[in-house]
Amino acid sequence: MGDPSTEWEWDALSAAALDAYRAARRAEAVHLWQRAGALAQGFPEGDPRRAASANNAALALLIDQDHDGAVAALSSALSAWEVSLEWTHGMAVAAVARSSLFHQRLEQRHVETYGDVRRARHRVFLTGAVALTRFNLAIARLFVDDDETADDLLVAALAEREQAFGPNNPEVVAIARVLSGRADAAADDSRMALYDAKIQTAGGRLASDVLDAWRREQPLDMNDTRRLLAAGYLTAMAHQRDFL
Repeated sequence: MGDPSTEWEWDALSAAALDAYRAARRAEAVHLWQRAGALAQGFPEGDPRRAASANNAALALLIDQDHDGAVAALSSALSAWEVSLEWTHGMAVAAVARSSLFHQRLEQRHVETYGDVRRARHRVFLTGAVALTRFNLAIARLFVDDDETADDLLVAALAEREQAFGPNNPEVVAIARVLSGRADAAADDSRMALYDAKIQTAGGRLASDVLDAWRREQPLDMNDTRRLLAAGYLTAMAHQRDFL
């Protein structure tokens, strides 16, 4: 899968970039994303970290207000995610430690079935990252006055993110807020109520922040599961300060 030190460095750079972006240190975030993106070019075709880096590099264009460039780059990133979803079909799945010896033996006897189940779950997880690229593309489309396409992308992004991460996910709420604002601007009270209900459902019970989840869940070994989780958790979403 490439130079292990490069892989660890990609993780560190991408996490630091996301942290910097959230703290409004845009220039630092863009610099770190560019460094991570250069490393990702050495990863095999289909590696989900390539798609994550493509998203993050495209987000840098959006930050710099190169909206046409961002549209093209984010569209390309969506294509990269499609290849990554195919990659999950052949990814190596590490054994999961269980407290029950019965379950350990059962998994050993049916390792192929358990592997397929986990790969399917991994694909759902990865669609949650695809949703963020779709959201970013929607924002870029709004800037170039392609409102109809943008609204379709926002609806799709909300559905994907909610399916992958649940209704209490902070990014689900953020997407719903944008959709609510769009409905409000269109004086569509029923649509606005639908998205406001999603926001209220999450309320004060938001799920873990993605960086916290990444730090908690990352495998200690550099394996395909870690590669997938890194891509999913370290894909950046446009912050409202950059488009409102």
